[in-house]
Amino acid sequence: MNVWFGCTTSKFALYKKYYFAIRNYLIEAGCIVLFDWLEDADSFIKEHHGEKRNIKYVYKQVIEAIDKADFSVIEYTIPNFSSSHQINYSLLKRKHTLVLRLKNDNENFADSYLEALDSPLLHLKFYTQESFKEIIDEFISYTRIDLGTSRYNIVLDKKHKYYLDWSASKNNKSRSFIIREALEKTISQDFAYLNFLKKKC
Repeated sequence: MNVWFGCTTSKFALYKKYYFAIRNYLIEAGCIVLFDWLEDADSFIKEHHGEKRNIKYVYKQVIEAIDKADFSVIEYTIPNFSSSHQINYSLLKRKHTLVLRLKNDNENFADSYLEALDSPLLHLKFYTQESFKEIIDEFISYTRIDLGTSRYNIVLDKKHKYYLDWSASKNNKSRSFIIREALEKTISQDFAYLNFLKKKC
């Protein structure tokens, strides 16, 4: 599977060990990282500290990578414009997007505008050095399944249809979205199924 991995170069020296760990694990998990720029960025920052990058070239490559990717993974511990744009663009292109934030560095960041985005494609996770691999495994397994999206006809009782009609009108959501939302909640609490997903990865 093709993946776009994004992060910021702000405070790069402080956080690059996390960026490289995530990127390396994506490769280890069998993903192809498109426009794999981390090593070039590391060298550029060391050798040309303070100089401006060819930002037009970088922007073009990032957009093309997201367009071609099956999904996106973005490290967002340091909030910044470029990563925010990548998150929004990835969602606009209907890509599942995993946004990772270091738990110890960002515990007060749980009420950012990202939490207000109402998208089943957006996956927000706090991580630690010990937990990021498990989070990525679960996300990749889920994405693999979802890329094979199927359409189902569901037979509903009158009370179920009545609730869907009421909720859709009250919350301005589609009936399909409400059903998917309920399933997502059930999935997130079904630890046997989540363990099954990890084994499939």
